[in-house]
Amino acid sequence: MLLALSAAHVSGLVQERQEALRNTSRYNLGWTAAQAGHEVSRLQAALGALILRHGDAEREEVETWLDLLASRVAVLRAGEVGAFVRADPEVSEIVASLASAVEAARPLLASLDQAGAVSQLMRSFEALNSRMARLASLAHARGADLAQEDYEELAALHWQFSRLLMGLIATSLLLAALAAWHNRLLAKANADVSSLVESLRKTGESLSHANLQVREAMAALSKQNATLRARDAELRRQNQLFHAALSNMPQGLAMFDAEHRVIVCNSRLEEMFHLPRGTATPGVHAADILRRAGTAGGFGARATEAVWAEHRMLAAGAKAATFVREDDQGRSLWVSHRPLADGGWVATYEDVTESRRAEARIRHLANHDALTDLPNRRHFGELLQQALRDHGDGGTAMALLLMDLDNFKNVNDTLGHQAGDLLLRSAAARIKAHLHDGGIVARLGGDEFAILAVGGAAVTERVEALAKRITEALAMPFSLGGYKASVAASIGIAWANGAGLSAEAMMKHADVALYRAKAEGRGTYRIFEQSMAAELQTKMELEADLRHALDRHELEVHYQPVYSIVENRLAGFEALLRWRHPVRGLVQPADFIPLAEETGLILQFGEWVLRQACREAANFPQDVKVAVNVSAVQFASNDLLQVIGSALRESGLAPRRLELEVTESVLLQDNDAVVAAFDRLRALGVGISLDDFGTKYSSLSYLRNFPLDKIKIDQSFVRDMVTREDCRAIVRSIARLATSLGMVATAEGVESAAQLELVREAGCAEAQGYFWGAAAPATALDRFFVRQPAPALIGGVAVVSGRHA
Repeated sequence: MLLALSAAHVSGLVQERQEALRNTSRYNLGWTAAQAGHEVSRLQAALGALILRHGDAEREEVETWLDLLASRVAVLRAGEVGAFVRADPEVSEIVASLASAVEAARPLLASLDQAGAVSQLMRSFEALNSRMARLASLAHARGADLAQEDYEELAALHWQFSRLLMGLIATSLLLAALAAWHNRLLAKANADVSSLVESLRKTGESLSHANLQVREAMAALSKQNATLRARDAELRRQNQLFHAALSNMPQGLAMFDAEHRVIVCNSRLEEMFHLPRGTATPGVHAADILRRAGTAGGFGARATEAVWAEHRMLAAGAKAATFVREDDQGRSLWVSHRPLADGGWVATYEDVTESRRAEARIRHLANHDALTDLPNRRHFGELLQQALRDHGDGGTAMALLLMDLDNFKNVNDTLGHQAGDLLLRSAAARIKAHLHDGGIVARLGGDEFAILAVGGAAVTERVEALAKRITEALAMPFSLGGYKASVAASIGIAWANGAGLSAEAMMKHADVALYRAKAEGRGTYRIFEQSMAAELQTKMELEADLRHALDRHELEVHYQPVYSIVENRLAGFEALLRWRHPVRGLVQPADFIPLAEETGLILQFGEWVLRQACREAANFPQDVKVAVNVSAVQFASNDLLQVIGSALRESGLAPRRLELEVTESVLLQDNDAVVAAFDRLRALGVGISLDDFGTKYSSLSYLRNFPLDKIKIDQSFVRDMVTREDCRAIVRSIARLATSLGMVATAEGVESAAQLELVREAGCAEAQGYFWGAAAPATALDRFFVRQPAPALIGGVAVVSGRHA
């Protein structure tokens, strides 16, 4: 009855609230206010359109929106919205300003065509924008407050209903509890009777279970006996494995108790210390074992006494350690000491004499050159850096000597690498023999050596004297298995004369000085100066520019004429590479060709010259040849023949009109490979000439072993033919030799009529030089192709005879 009354009461409240909620206008405050702001904005837009077009449609739209605003003012002042407006002074003032603006706009509707009327309307409503936004904001806030109030009222009704429901549930639970209590009394009576019956049944089962447990206990005892027997067998096997492991350990092992007496020891320990078998039995003191080991010959007494002292100290502090002790004979004993929890300790001993010697040998090999047994580059760098630190800390003065063996490559090429290795060992011995005042000598690699000299105030004089002694000693011939070889040494010297100087910087200074020594004639020494560094910087800048010369189109090919002095006509041209630097101007070949060979750029330059010369020579007369120099680096490449074939095909130049000039360095390479390449070139129709013959080795075997078409006599002989009979004899001999072998002899460097007459008399078939003019680009060669007299000699006087087209 209580529940029914409460439910009826709540139902009445809910019905009343639902009736009140049917009037939803109280939640429309925000929408109504927002629409007012929207309509003000639309009126302003209509006014803006009227200002732009002044049409009837725009005028009607303005009137429409003004009417809508008047209606909106009426809505804002009526119903729930009106109550809200009247309740809030700020909202009431905003609505009043909107109503005033609408009323003020009425008289202006008739005068919209007048100038300024529309603008006045626009300004009056623009002032309302912010206020309409405020109105919408306040209306939305009021709507939210009303919704919250309704929500709170509904929540209160919900809790009233919930409390009534909880009371009903509590009453039901009380009734259920009373029923359960009565049932429990009945169940207890039944349980007492059942327990008497169950006790009798369990007594019988207990007797049966006791018999079963007795049987299971007997089976468990039998199983435990079997397990004990298996464990005993496993223990015996483990003991056997333990003894086998101890006996086969490469190290000697012993376990001692807290009183330093043996618990267990393996046989390896007795073997290592040369002790009789059974010496290190359980109970023997560690001091006795090590003392007997010192007299048995395994290790010296001094080493074993030191080991025992170390054991005592570690055992007293219960510390673990690993250490090595050496005896007087250089044998090394490695010892590992590990403490035990009961105060005892375990020691492991190993003879590491050979391994330590091997490690020392490995360290020596890592720091020394295998050929000469001198410190290598890495180790020498470390020694130099340490010496520089000592020098910087106020140590003695020091100098670095960096040296190269001049012409060492020739020994390797002619006598083989075995002879070269013998020469390097001999050179190292001579250098060490002249280090009277100490110092460090190292081989940095190849034929490069370094000396670190440290001394007092007179170190400058001693270092220069040392450099002179070494250059003189290395200039003496070396005996290399039946051969005599002569080399020289170029030395660069750098002083540690600045604080903070690094090993790398000092090596660089010495290398710069070495480069200067080589450039000034080799077989001498030079001391580093700052001006050398500036020159090296210039060289590096030149190298950097040279790397871009081809891409920047700075390279040119100039042509020097070659005349047939037998037929008195132009025979061809020699193509010569020139570099026109944008700042330095025309750079001489002697200044950049060696640099190109050092950097490997000669491969690119050589191919470019070959292709350019073939293209330009294709426009020369058909009986005019072109000669192109090919370096040893180009000849060693695998694609030289392909490049030559490609250049001939692209230019259309006949192969018979192309000559390749090689130097003796090409012929020093693999004979079979060079001969095969020469044969393929000659089969193609390309001629081959030997340039600068008469200098360097000038071996006659070249003329016999290699298929050559021409020999070019070096200009050093031609230049002195006028004043020296020996030069005339040499030129004459080479020309006759070439003629007898079916080759053409060409004299280089002809600069005067007298020289031309002498090379003609010597038997040379061709000549070239400044006598016919300096080398010029292809665009300046027209004078050689037009009809003009060619120079000839009659009675030693240059005259004009013959013409060349």
